[in-house]
This record gives sequence, structure tokens and C-alpha cells, in this order.
Amino acid sequence: MTEETHQQALLAHHRGLDGLRGVAVILVIIFHSGLGWLPGGFLGVSVFFTLSGFLITSLLINECENTGRIDLKAFWGRRLRRLAPASLVVIAGVVGLASWLSTSIEASRIKGDAISATLYFSNWRFIYSGHSYGELFASPSPLQHLWSLSIEEQLYVIVPVVVAGLFSLGLRRRAIGYVFLVAVAASTIATMFTNSHELIYYGTHTRAAELLLGAALACLFGQKIEQLARQKAKPWATLYIVPLSGVVVLSRFSSVDSPWVYSGALTVFAGLSVVCLLASIQAGPVRSFLSGSPLVRVGEVSYGLYLIHWPVIVWLNSDRIDLNATTLFGVQVAVTVIVTLVSYWLIEQPIRQRKILRSFPLASGSFGMAVVGVIVLASAVLASAETQVDTTPKVLVTLAPTTTPVADSSTNVNESDVPTRVDRTGPLSVLVIGDSTAENIATAMANAADGNIAVISGGVLGCPLLKVAYVRDRKDSQQDVSYCPDNGQLVQDHVADVDAIVIVAGVANQWAYKYAGSEFWVEPESDQYAADLNAFLENVEEIVAPQGVPVLVFETPPVRDNPKILGDDIAALVRWADVIQQWDADWHSVKMIPYADALSDPNSDEGKVERPDGVHLAEDFGKELARVILIPRLRDKYFDALDEMNQTQCRSGVDMTLDLDLCRVSQ
Repeated sequence: MTEETHQQALLAHHRGLDGLRGVAVILVIIFHSGLGWLPGGFLGVSVFFTLSGFLITSLLINECENTGRIDLKAFWGRRLRRLAPASLVVIAGVVGLASWLSTSIEASRIKGDAISATLYFSNWRFIYSGHSYGELFASPSPLQHLWSLSIEEQLYVIVPVVVAGLFSLGLRRRAIGYVFLVAVAASTIATMFTNSHELIYYGTHTRAAELLLGAALACLFGQKIEQLARQKAKPWATLYIVPLSGVVVLSRFSSVDSPWVYSGALTVFAGLSVVCLLASIQAGPVRSFLSGSPLVRVGEVSYGLYLIHWPVIVWLNSDRIDLNATTLFGVQVAVTVIVTLVSYWLIEQPIRQRKILRSFPLASGSFGMAVVGVIVLASAVLASAETQVDTTPKVLVTLAPTTTPVADSSTNVNESDVPTRVDRTGPLSVLVIGDSTAENIATAMANAADGNIAVISGGVLGCPLLKVAYVRDRKDSQQDVSYCPDNGQLVQDHVADVDAIVIVAGVANQWAYKYAGSEFWVEPESDQYAADLNAFLENVEEIVAPQGVPVLVFETPPVRDNPKILGDDIAALVRWADVIQQWDADWHSVKMIPYADALSDPNSDEGKVERPDGVHLAEDFGKELARVILIPRLRDKYFDALDEMNQTQCRSGVDMTLDLDLCRVSQ
């Protein structure tokens, strides 16, 4: 009998536990689908924590009682054989694909995520690097989900040492269980006195309670549970349907923004997981259900499913496959299952069963080389965003040799608010500056162009209008934006080639920011925020004055109230709206272009079709919106600006230059 088989023999195998794993991973996968069916499906991770705590502590306590000690080297070796091979392959695969499938900014983040996941401290990286579970820039990392694996590995180091130490001091099963209960209480109290949601969600000390409650169960009731598992079903066992249903109901009606999640109540949920664990072992209808072959088979490969499903969902998305959301999810699940089964039979099982890498020196040496290899691969393949990001403006569309008037036609987009256009159909060239929303709007206008408009896009993901070093959203997630272009320089470089400067600033312009070399954060509600933006516009006006070019500013509509998209703070949106409305009021040469009235509520079903991520226009909808609303309104506001500039003599009738004193509206 091998050492692995010997350890398994110390703890009976329960098919119901496999089924419970299956339920947990299904909850997580559905949650990550983004379909909104189970917005609280992240609770499946909590079930995993509690189940893992119970199982590993059962093995440790049994080993202590049978041999008088714990062979820590053997325990950690088994854990690494179980967890490391598949995770390292997934991380290496993500690194390789990121150089092909991700933008340079995303690739830079993935590099750090890969290194931290390989060394099992992903959770702390997400806390201190400013990347929350909500996802800054709505651009999820394909390795974001490995934070939970990091927490488990960290506790797999701590728990065995604690059990071995307490056992050597003379404490036995029950006393060790009480120690774990004290640790559960301490972890819960730490959660209750922590203000940061990210620290609560990702912190090892705040999430330890869920795993340690399973450990306490193994110590205090492990032997009785095994005895009950051999008994006939009791009449009251039917009541176990209630806690299992409770897990599903909470997964349906909770979300990552639910206050209870950050109040210490995850420990209470862990108690619910404990009852589900008991139900999966003791005879009764719940055990029969969880022991069914479908759930058991899912549970057996749950680790691989968890590792692989998220990168598949991130990259096999609607931008790459034109399917409706439900069908796309079906394709993602199918691909996940196929890759998982390949990994299970070719990587996980051969190594775990010691069919390969049998000796400790060979296995440990291979593990060390694999870790170094993945880190080197990530560092070499994925360069930093600062050196790799392309901020060069892109000419998306040029004017046709011969332009023709824009013809009106029927459309599904509401045209009732489109102003009547008379003799305003001349060719127009624009430079669009701003963040990813600017790039999105510029692309939509280019796709809808009829040869009568030329578009240069200077929009860059995550970049505010101001040249700053860092931005910080309302959830205190800090992002380095030193890669962003100097928008004033962009205007300087292209003003001679365009008829108008178009500013489109989405959520990136609603965050607090900090200049290079400064320790001071400028908040959106501060006077400094408005003053800095006003100074930015003043600088742009000085640049465009010799060319007589007006400045047009698209309004910023509300985005979806979605934890995956930060920047949906209504107060910050209103503050930014006040700034651009004031620009319109203060300058004859500046016009704001409204278009929020042409969009559906971002939280409605129609709004989710129009803006799938809650912020950016879907390609087909954006093209139609640009054709019917955005381009016509841009033209109207452009000619309105010219009329007003001419009437106020802000613009010289001789050389077309601007007199900035006259361009300011007199107070």
C-alpha cells in the first residue's frame, strides 16, 4: 500500500462529498457566466473552503492518532501533487495565450497575476495592487479566480503545523477542535472590524473562519460522523433539504455587494456548509441526491473545472463568438469540460497516483523547475504595460474623394430627438480623445461613416483626460496610469488636420487621481477636480485657437450598477456632468453633445444588449446609434459652434483664428 493509499484508508470515501463539491463548482461557474442567474454563486467558494478544512484536518488528526505524529513533508508533498501540476499548466497556458488574446495593459496585469498565483499569494496581490473583485476597467484577469487557491495553500501550510504542534503539547482531538473554534471567532471578529471590502473578501485571516470551521468539525465530531454514516437513514434526515436549499437560495438572491457578506456572516454561511457536509455523509434523501453519478462525476473533476472555466469565459466571449448569451455559455461549458477531462487524465491523475514523478527528489525538483519556468515565462513573454502599450492615435476612417449629403432613413434607434439638418452636410474630420469609451465611440462612428466623416481615435483604455500618475475608484482600487498619453500633446499634433476636437470621457474621468510625485489625492467632489479640468480645457483652447477649431464634448451616460464595473458612482458622474455642462455654458467654442436619451436603462435587458459590459456600446448597436444619433448630433453641434463663434466674433472672419477672450461667455 502506498503512502497516499494509506492516508486515504484512514478516512472513508463518501460519494456525497464529491456531489457537494459538484454543487459548489456549478454555483461558481454559473456565477462567473455573467448571466445573472446566480449572482451569489461565489458562495460556492465558501463551501469549498469548509469542505477542504474538514477533509485535510480529518487526515491530520487521524494520522496523529494512528502514528503519534504528522509527516509534514509527506502531507505537503501530497497537497502539491494534488494541486500544483494542473494549476501550473493553466497559469503557463494563460501566459502564452495572453500575449495573443489580451491587450498590452491586460497582459501587464496578467504577468503579475501569473507570478503571484504561481507563488500562492494572489489574494494579497489583489488586495494591495489595487485590483478589486469588481474589476477595474471592466477587464477581468483570466487568473483572478486563483485567489481562493492561494488562501487554501496558505492555510495548508499553517493548519498542519498547528495540529502537529498542539498534538506534541499533549492536546488531543477535542481540545484541538476548541482551539480551532477560538480561531474561527478571531477570524470573524477581524472581519467585523475591517472596513475594506477587498481585504475582507481576499484576506487570509478574514476568510480563514470558513476553512477552520470545517477543521473544528473534523476534530470535534469526525468520529461520530463516520459512525452515523454507517447507520440507516433517520426520519429527520429529510430536513437536510433545508440547508442545501438555503445555499442555493442565497446564491440566487445575494451578490458580491450584499452587506451581509462583509459583516462576518460568511462564518454563519460556513455553518450552513457544515450542515450540508453532514447531510452529504449521513444516510437520507440529500445524501442520495448528492451521491448521484452526475454530481459525483462533476465533483471528481471540480478542481480542474474551477481552474479552467474562468480563462475560457474571459477569452471565449461574445466579441470572439457571435452567439446569444445563453448559447455562448453552453459553448464555454463544453470547452471547459473537454479541457478539464484532458487535464484530469493526462496531468492530474498520473502525477497524483505516482505513475510519473514517483520519487520525492524527482517530484520536488520538477516542481521547483516548473515554478521557476512559469515565472520566467511570464516575465519574458508579458512585458510591462509602460513599455508595451500602444497609445499612438489611430486613423479609423478617412473622407471619401467625393462626399455626398447624409440621407435620412428609418431605423430602430429613436430618431425623434435628431434636430433638423439644413445645409450642414459638408465633410468633417475629428480627433477623438479620452478613455476606452472614446475609443468605443470613435469606432462606432468610423463603422457608420459614409465617406462624409473622418475619425482619428486617441482614446486609450483607462486613461483620464488629465496627465496623472494614478487613478483610484470609489472602492479604493489604485491603478497606475503613467502609460496614458498627454492629451494636450495629441491635440497639438493633430489640430491642423481636423475640423473639431471631440472629447469622450467615461468612468475613467470620474475617479480620484494623483499626480506624479504627489501624495495628495484629488477627489471628484473637490474644487480642485473642477479647477484641474477647467485648466485642461483652457490649455486645449489655447492649442486650437490658431486653427479656429471648436471643441465638442459627448456627455457621459450612467453605466450599469455592476460590481464588475467600477466607476458607477452616481455622485461622481453628476460632478463630471456639471463640469462639462459648465464648459458648454462658459465657452462659445465648446458644445456638449447629449446622447443618453438614446440609450436604454443600463440595468434593463435591452440596456444589457446595447452595452453588454454596462459601459461600452455593442458593435452593431454602436454602428446604428452612430449613424442615426451620434454623427448627426455631432454635426449639428459642430455647426452650432461655428455659428455662435462667428456671431460673437470669437472666430476671426479673416484668418479663422480664435480670440479666447471673446470666446469666453461674458459673466
